[in-house]
Amino acid sequence: MRWDAEKYDATKAPQIDAGKELIAMAKIRDSDSILDIGCGTGKLTIELANLAAKGFVVGIDPSEEMLEKARRVSNQVKNISFIQIPAQLMDFNERFDLAFSNSALQWVKEQQQVMESVYRSLKHGGRIAFQLPADNFCKEFLNYTENAIAILNYKKFFADWKSPWYFPTDEEYEGKLKAAGFKNINIFYKDYSLVFENINEVLDWWASAGLRPYLSVLPEKEQESFKNAFVIGFENNRTDRGIEFGFRRLFAFAEKL
Repeated sequence: MRWDAEKYDATKAPQIDAGKELIAMAKIRDSDSILDIGCGTGKLTIELANLAAKGFVVGIDPSEEMLEKARRVSNQVKNISFIQIPAQLMDFNERFDLAFSNSALQWVKEQQQVMESVYRSLKHGGRIAFQLPADNFCKEFLNYTENAIAILNYKKFFADWKSPWYFPTDEEYEGKLKAAGFKNINIFYKDYSLVFENINEVLDWWASAGLRPYLSVLPEKEQESFKNAFVIGFENNRTDRGIEFGFRRLFAFAEKL
């Protein structure tokens, strides 16, 4: 699945705000060596590199389009490098003090494999700071995609469709981290209220990431109909502040001791 890096960056990005919270919670040291898993266009990778000024940051991502922009916007930052590789195939050995991932690991089904690879990548005393959408992260998204498929009679396009995502519960995620060998595990949910000025903003945000797996199986001429049928549901979420809906994220912290 190809990504539109410019469109992704141009949309309102609540995940970046959550990522900045994650950075603050990660307590970056200026000498840290950091692995940024699913670094995307590099916005947060640059912030990590600035905080770890005496260390270095390696950003990994499977998307050539995302990394092309990440390299371009970070070309003045000397302690950053990027590798095009999916998390499932990374192979580092005791190289990093911190493994960081913001709103990216939900795209990885092979979670246990990745947890074990992350564990191997960390030095002794290393730590993780992850954030991703939680189980039942947004009831509107799930309801309105299902409604769009039903209203448009598009079930034929989705007969073999399987969700590309992994949305964990806190207990499930803790179990995977324990199985990989992590200690001092701290996992919690944080609920956000997302507010968009209008329906177009809502559609731009979902179309930049969440809707992409749905659109990828539709003929081009059907995609606009699907987007319109999906986004109209959010009129039910209009408040005095705009279009408003909840979004639950899972934060996970742990150590390799």
